Amino acid sequence: MTIEQVGAELRRLRNAAKQTQAGVARVVGVSRPNLAQWEAGRHLPSVENARLLDDHFGAANALFHLVEAARSPGSAAVGARPASSSLLDVFRLAGRSLAGHLIRDDDGRPVGWRHNLQQHGEHTTLATAYGISAMVVVGEPYIDLHAVVERLYAKQSPYGWQGRSKGKRPEVTAAVVNALFQASTILSAEEGLTHLRNSLDDYSRTRPFLLATALRTSVRLGPDAPLTRRLADDLLAARLDVHGVLLWGEKKEPGLVAPEPTTAHTARAVVALRDLLRIGQDRADVREAVEVGTQWLIERTHPDDGIMEDLVLREPGGQGKVPVNIKHFTSAWVVQALAEAPQVPRARLSRALSSLWERYEAGLGLWAWGSGDLPIWMTLDAVTALRAAALAFAAPPFLPSAVAE
Repeated sequence: MTIEQVGAELRRLRNAAKQTQAGVARVVGVSRPNLAQWEAGRHLPSVENARLLDDHFGAANALFHLVEAARSPGSAAVGARPASSSLLDVFRLAGRSLAGHLIRDDDGRPVGWRHNLQQHGEHTTLATAYGISAMVVVGEPYIDLHAVVERLYAKQSPYGWQGRSKGKRPEVTAAVVNALFQASTILSAEEGLTHLRNSLDDYSRTRPFLLATALRTSVRLGPDAPLTRRLADDLLAARLDVHGVLLWGEKKEPGLVAPEPTTAHTARAVVALRDLLRIGQDRADVREAVEVGTQWLIERTHPDDGIMEDLVLREPGGQGKVPVNIKHFTSAWVVQALAEAPQVPRARLSRALSSLWERYEAGLGLWAWGSGDLPIWMTLDAVTALRAAALAFAAPPFLPSAVAE
């Protein structure tokens, strides 16, 4: 089964029902271009979207089974990395693909990346930071990052880096500072920590995602800095008490009704806190939190699929609020969280890696969200996770087929 055959069957079902692409896209909750990509055989719908399409057309799970077959190990579809490819080949392809998506000005100078690589539009601050970091991870000099770094550095504001929406954006500032510090000497550690500190507020202390993101950057810039210690304390305090076990959920606010831990947020927190332990901050409370979180992730049977989170960040001065949607590539963070943990069952790591490869677009060398979108942050998360696994295991089970072994 190939991805093109899935697209042909979807197109046949839609034509038989005498419906338009736009109409079917509305039913599933995606854009018309996304549906067109599925029908053209460029992307596979996610499992969830395949089920929605089956229900809509009354296809008795036909599309679901086709999508599963197309993603099976050994197929030529999106979900499996070709067996002949090494991880180095995957990284090289990702680097070339990212270089090809780099936006240039009228004089041919590189300026940055857009958030969704398959769409047209302007580059963004956050996407450019992700692109720089991804190029650093894949480790190939496909482009000269100097011009991109200088443009990104110049976009700073009194609140760090803001991106499209104004106001304090800790996740944007952390991503930019991290990218600039890795790729050049244009930003000092002291300046980076100042920007990061100024981007945070009391609201940030209720959101594990923001705390974990800021902590990873702060650890890189200043392992012994007061900000690093404060962020670690805040991240520990942001745990939820779930039947006597402390784990991380989407948020920690007074009055939460039946709060639940999530795989994505717990994995992100474990990765950030383990960074702190790695550089010599051997705190007993941090080590215990990492061990508890890691064990929960090992025992977790819920699929390591992507989730979305809604943030409502405040503008400076409290004049307004900025809604921000955050997507989490859960499996990539689970791989990172488990990569350095002792005695991780091979089957558990294989399951997370298999979920990661399900989102891989082998023809493009990039990773895709379930709708077919190509967010640049997914490729950054994926190559970072794969590098962590490669460094931690002599023979990591990279291929999805390892799950069945």
